[in-house]
Amino acid sequence: MQMQPGYSVVQKLLHWIIALCVLVLIPVGLWMSSRATANLWDTLTDALYAWHKAIGFLVLWTMFIRLLIKLRQGTPPYPSTLSTHLIITAKIVHGLIYVLLIAVPMLGWAGVTAYPALITIGGYNLPALPFIPKSEALAKQIFNLHGVLAMTLGVIALGHIAAALKHLMIDRDGVFQRMWHNKT
Repeated sequence: MQMQPGYSVVQKLLHWIIALCVLVLIPVGLWMSSRATANLWDTLTDALYAWHKAIGFLVLWTMFIRLLIKLRQGTPPYPSTLSTHLIITAKIVHGLIYVLLIAVPMLGWAGVTAYPALITIGGYNLPALPFIPKSEALAKQIFNLHGVLAMTLGVIALGHIAAALKHLMIDRDGVFQRMWHNKT
């Protein structure tokens, strides 16, 4: 893995596509779940579920592409003024975000496979995830874990945003600029 002075345009684009998707997925997921809990099954609830599944599937595949690019291109170095402790913390947080951005959609896909409820927008059906039996009880367990991990992802993402803004506005240590510096 090579080091680069800045993230590539593709890496930046994938980052922001995924970030925007997560910003949509969490409130839509909460909204659709609250409607389901209230037994409000109508076209709006169906549309929320359809869009949630489609966007979640987009996040999953975009993350696989992002991970492959990261493994191939590497990441820019941290500023030399950053402590080893902060660098280790940043690497752990980024690693956890990557794991959750793959695990959460995988669990969603497993849940809709088990239920089964694979239809998304425009009548398109997601392929069933192999080796997942059809079982509403299993689907409920998977969806519970999916929800807990999605909320965990949301909290960690908020921390990530707060840390980025702190590095930009308070520390002014070059960490935020790693994301915005153009690759040479």
